[in-house]
Amino acid sequence: MRGPVDEARALVHLARQDAGPLPADTEERAEWRREKRAVFDDYEAGRALAVGSDRLDTVRRAIRAGRYDAPACQDIAEALATAEHAGMTSWRSTPYGLVWTDDMV
Repeated sequence: MRGPVDEARALVHLARQDAGPLPADTEERAEWRREKRAVFDDYEAGRALAVGSDRLDTVRRAIRAGRYDAPACQDIAEALATAEHAGMTSWRSTPYGLVWTDDMV
């Protein structure tokens, strides 16, 4: 990550990556933009649990936002270990922050 955490820009960055390269054909660009917007909306609606500067910060932010419940965990490191052990999430790095995504959504 190069600068401060910016959730919106991080999600736009991922949506752009997921949509693939901008088509050269002008007529195909409208569909590409719709697809990119749908992917962004999916991240914003809950597929992205949180965006942070590193994994611990991202888990903290997810807990604060109510997107990750870790009541049985003793501390944030245990919450991170529990999340990673579940294997249903992934971590994607962007220039705007590390994005923790729910792969089951």
